[in-house]
Amino acid sequence: MFRKIVLSLALLTAACGPTSRLSAPDGFAHVGGGYDDRVASASGVVVGTRVVANEPKANLDFWTQAIDLRLRQRGYEPYEQPQDVKSDSGLPGRSLHYVYFDGTRKNRYFVDVYATSRRIMLVEAAGDATDFDANLPKVVSTMRSAHLGS
Repeated sequence: MFRKIVLSLALLTAACGPTSRLSAPDGFAHVGGGYDDRVASASGVVVGTRVVANEPKANLDFWTQAIDLRLRQRGYEPYEQPQDVKSDSGLPGRSLHYVYFDGTRKNRYFVDVYATSRRIMLVEAAGDATDFDANLPKVVSTMRSAHLGS
């Protein structure tokens, strides 16, 4: 069942048109890539957002747990407890924070999960831990700026 859910997310992501947007802070630029919107710093810190259908229909707790389990299976290590957050537009969500290693580098990965009755908005941020931490206020602000389109 879990594999079907993850596969559904991947397939639905590819099928969705642009339905979420980000505000780019100073020092970041809009870039392409398999997201509805994506911004990056010159040092490689990236924030992206995408929307998928809420299928199977489930609440924020379900999707947070499903995403957390999948990330742990892929070697991501949580370093903080999940935090309840709100987007700038008032949408309630949950923020998950991880560390992962790609050879010799320590990296950070944050994902904010927002679930409505019809859609799930994912806002992801990643980068080398040193660069990510140096840009942390901008990263968090950019993540919260994500909003659902029509």
